Amino acid sequence: MVKSIALLQHQRETKNYLAILAIGTLSLHVLICLFMLLLYGAYSRLSRKPVPTLVQLADGRAIKTAPLDAQERTPDTVRNFVATTLTLMLNWSGKLPPQTGEEARTPKLDPGIPIHTLQAGERRVATATWQATFALSERFRPEFLQKLAELTPPGVFTGSTQVALVPLEISYPKKVAVGKWKIKLVANLLVFNARDNVGKAIPFNKEIFVQAIDTPNPPPETTTLAQAIYTVRQAGLEIYAIRDLTRENL
Repeated sequence: MVKSIALLQHQRETKNYLAILAIGTLSLHVLICLFMLLLYGAYSRLSRKPVPTLVQLADGRAIKTAPLDAQERTPDTVRNFVATTLTLMLNWSGKLPPQTGEEARTPKLDPGIPIHTLQAGERRVATATWQATFALSERFRPEFLQKLAELTPPGVFTGSTQVALVPLEISYPKKVAVGKWKIKLVANLLVFNARDNVGKAIPFNKEIFVQAIDTPNPPPETTTLAQAIYTVRQAGLEIYAIRDLTRENL
């Protein structure tokens, strides 16, 4: 009899524990469901929130933005990058890029940057050109620097010759792969010297291949050269190949 009463009490206690465990589990599931509903509501509000299109920079300027994938660039961004980069690389005034207001008023003669070429030995490129070539990929830059050195007239560094790139047509970029585009450029290089103020036109018709890269972060304190490199790469693009443009028609 005593054993039966003890057994009944043990069963009763076991049922109580199971009931408490069931109630606790149910309460936990209810809390999880409430949390998921709150999280769903937050995501829903976030998805309906308009994407910010205006960003204020540290210097106080405000610029418009557009949501893009990390490997995507707008056609105008690619086109402007190519036009700006080639203008910096192929305009040779014979003067150093101004660093201060005083140098802007009295620019110094550019001594050039020595480049060893396979065809013509040691030649020179303009300092601004050398800086602008950091917009090229690391594998392509040495090869193209040699081509530029061979193309640059020695008179640029004595002040007797100037060369200007005159674009006639810059096509909109055509996508060739994810994060890669090509642009067709039809242009002339006009060469001026002391005996020829009209200028001699040299055709410069090329296909330029561009790819997306990570945009470098500007360091708070940096050298003039490092700042120049950041400036030419801040669009998040680089040129990885240039080849002659084959004319499709007359």
